[in-house]
Amino acid sequence: MHLIDDNPFEICSWTNDEEKEMFAMEEDRTRTLWDDRIYGLFGSPVFHGETEDAGDPLFWAPLIARFGGGREEEVLQLSPDDFGQEDGLDYYRIRNTVGNSVKSTAGERRIPVHPKLLELGLMELVNLRRQQNQLRLFPDLARGQTKGTFSELFSKRFGYYRKTNHCYWPGLDFHALRTTFHNDLVNLLCPDLLRRRLMGHEGSIDEGDRSYTRHVKIKALHEVISRMEVDISMIVSPFGEVPSTARERGEQLNIRVIR
Repeated sequence: MHLIDDNPFEICSWTNDEEKEMFAMEEDRTRTLWDDRIYGLFGSPVFHGETEDAGDPLFWAPLIARFGGGREEEVLQLSPDDFGQEDGLDYYRIRNTVGNSVKSTAGERRIPVHPKLLELGLMELVNLRRQQNQLRLFPDLARGQTKGTFSELFSKRFGYYRKTNHCYWPGLDFHALRTTFHNDLVNLLCPDLLRRRLMGHEGSIDEGDRSYTRHVKIKALHEVISRMEVDISMIVSPFGEVPSTARERGEQLNIRVIR
């Protein structure tokens, strides 16, 4: 507009080489995979019995995501009614019901309960919530005022917990647990049909899957995820000794039961 003679923002401009150098110096915050650093998380207090609530979401939510690939909101909104059995195998449903949020139609799915979660007593928590007539697996969680989701507040709590217990690394957040689960499926050469069912992805669906596949058995999904190996020997179950019914089921599935 020719109101002044000089450009006051000239000092804020950079050459292409200077711009490239600045980008190269920036910290990489790309989401990555939970490698052995997850044992730093598992070595933190809540995983060693330092919790007043056997159903503390700080304990259970990361484990459910690591062994089932659920999104943060999908895990936090789980209800005891979402759990069932097929052919003697426990599973839970990710579903779009009143008060729930699922990213897409494909996001509605059934996920087998991983043997490691059985070992730690997840079904004991489900039974406890049923006895208490609770509508949620984590009934004390509140929704954020801005987005109206459980994850809005829990994400901040999970981040603060990791920072104060020296198990925080940029890029290794809650969603990275889902990313790691997916990476495990790829390394296990999981068939695309089963991978999409477990992850809740639409992806590229052939005519056979689109027109004829109606029901994928829990047993098929269970066989895949059971091959995922993550050491949980350092984790203390919040339920202490697992009841005999769970112990018998663990023996059938050839898993160790915590005492």
